[in-house]
Amino acid sequence: MTRTIRAAVFDIDGTLALMNKKAGTFTALPGAVDALAACEAAGIAVIAYTNGTFFPPAHYYPLLADAGIRIAPGHLLTPAAIAAEALARQGYARIMVMGGDGTRVPVRDAGIEIVEPTPDAGPVDAVLLGYTRDFGATELEAVVQAVWDGARPFAGSVAPYFASSNGRMLGISGAIAAALENATDQKVTVFGKPEVAGLDTVTALTGAAPAEMAVIGDDPKLEIRMGRRAGALTVGVTTGIADEALFMSFPADERAHMVLSSLEQLADLPWLTEPA
Repeated sequence: MTRTIRAAVFDIDGTLALMNKKAGTFTALPGAVDALAACEAAGIAVIAYTNGTFFPPAHYYPLLADAGIRIAPGHLLTPAAIAAEALARQGYARIMVMGGDGTRVPVRDAGIEIVEPTPDAGPVDAVLLGYTRDFGATELEAVVQAVWDGARPFAGSVAPYFASSNGRMLGISGAIAAALENATDQKVTVFGKPEVAGLDTVTALTGAAPAEMAVIGDDPKLEIRMGRRAGALTVGVTTGIADEALFMSFPADERAHMVLSSLEQLADLPWLTEPA
């Protein structure tokens, strides 16, 4: 069935680029630059949506541009930014943040008071988890205590790992969320993939409904699951953490609609060359 695609939602790590964490740089993956150009030439809005919370959104633009990947202002999303906007709308005013600048900056920019995870923090409305390596037992205990005291637990991402130039990297916020759930018996509410909250933001940015989106990513448990839940066209690429066999191992109703060896093949797809 031919679809009208109005927005293309690209994952970053393992799909558009790979990050060298030590150097703080990205390298474009094969076909990424041309794939973005093909979308733009077809009048399809391009969104880059990472599941990482390493950096605040503004930090990604110049790093990706250095790799030849140019994203329009406001069209790069992170789970922390989506979470901060949603929590601000819901009236949360004082949040304990266990995460680095990738989480803290969006929360601050949303007008929410940030509370440090310390034993004397006092009452908070919620706890928000993001990527950080700067924590120990004291911080973890403070987060758990806040939830025991009634704070709602949230996370940007709970992905167990993601693709990098050095192979898989641990998704630390997911590990923290698992520890928090184990200690409190409270389910952590997640804003990032595979939840569909980010695609609501894409609709607000582009006017495209999920059925008019193509979601492109390297993780069948994240991008593909998110896209299928929302009713989008889903495209898997094998340049990140999954090979074709892993993509195809999922049940038919959870499987990517198509799997590409790289984004070099994207420009030849009918919905780009002959949009309906």
